[in-house]
Amino acid sequence: MADTPQDTAGDGHVEVVDNPAERFYELRVDGEPAGVLVYESAGSRRVITHTVIQRGFQGRGLSGRLVRAALDDLRARHHTVTSYCEVVDRFIEAHPEYADLIDPEQPGAGHKGR
Repeated sequence: MADTPQDTAGDGHVEVVDNPAERFYELRVDGEPAGVLVYESAGSRRVITHTVIQRGFQGRGLSGRLVRAALDDLRARHHTVTSYCEVVDRFIEAHPEYADLIDPEQPGAGHKGR
């Protein structure tokens, strides 16, 4: 597993870890699993299917932190993204600096016509 950036502001110790064998990024708060961003691998493209934050951790902005860390890691690894996840789609819409990660030939459901 490869660690991505860690953050200690506000919610305790927050880290996002890629688990390629299970095909998800896991968000942990103080070592406790708090959410996942699930993907499938297709060569250098990652097909993001959904993002889930556990009930006790919702409403704290953690989904954005999870998506940002995952997209930053995918950028660093020179991967493109196909998104079928509304959470990721909304994040990229709000943060257009990540739009270049979307695979132009296979953008996903929320990115048709880009």
